[in-house]
Amino acid sequence: MMYNFIKQIFEKNDYHQHDNIIELWKNSNEFFILQEYDKEELQSSSQIDENFFTCEQTNNIVSEFEKIKDNKIKKNTSLFIIVKVKNLEKEYKRLKNITMRIEEDEYYFRKYVIFYTEDGLSKLNPDAHSLLDYIQTEVPKTTSSVGNNLFDTFEENMFFDDAYFIAMQLIIKLTFISLPHSDKYFETVEDKIKTCIELKDLIDKENQVNQVLKLFSDNNFKEKLEDETSGLLDNLNKILGE
Repeated sequence: MMYNFIKQIFEKNDYHQHDNIIELWKNSNEFFILQEYDKEELQSSSQIDENFFTCEQTNNIVSEFEKIKDNKIKKNTSLFIIVKVKNLEKEYKRLKNITMRIEEDEYYFRKYVIFYTEDGLSKLNPDAHSLLDYIQTEVPKTTSSVGNNLFDTFEENMFFDDAYFIAMQLIIKLTFISLPHSDKYFETVEDKIKTCIELKDLIDKENQVNQVLKLFSDNNFKEKLEDETSGLLDNLNKILGE
């Protein structure tokens, strides 16, 4: 579903399929590989010691890519890793560490992970201008609002709407889509997703510390700690997530 969506955007922007084995698309200067991955292929679990870097799909892509002799392709290719999920917020947060590892690794080619839900994608049109229009949608004025751009809502909660999150990912990662540089909303958009996640983590840690300090402030803390039936250790484990 997302593959065909991006394919249509490519075609409208004068990109052509160059290699159908690894789904390589090109124009005169840039090259993109489109690949759909199952979310469980990105990160290893306790049962399966495999992740994006070691799975068969990635090995096959790299193997085929190494056969290409054109240096221009070698130096100017990006891999789009398309991942369908059912719960965008939950899976994005669960896979955020491996996502950062993947996108920070530039060996062979640049890599971009794009998460989507079918419902969110169904609200978007496969067109660069349409995506830009969507993320700049104005909020209707009411007695309690000032008619701000939806980006203000995104800053408060970047998972408020699946379609908006998907559109933001595509605009940021499809480098040929030109952002309106004069608009203040887009000055720091590229870092917004990571910043929001990091801030949420800091808030969670602060809450943990406050809960632990509250337990320590109990006048009978020492006695409860020595009493195995008090449940104090269980409470600590729950707070710390251990």
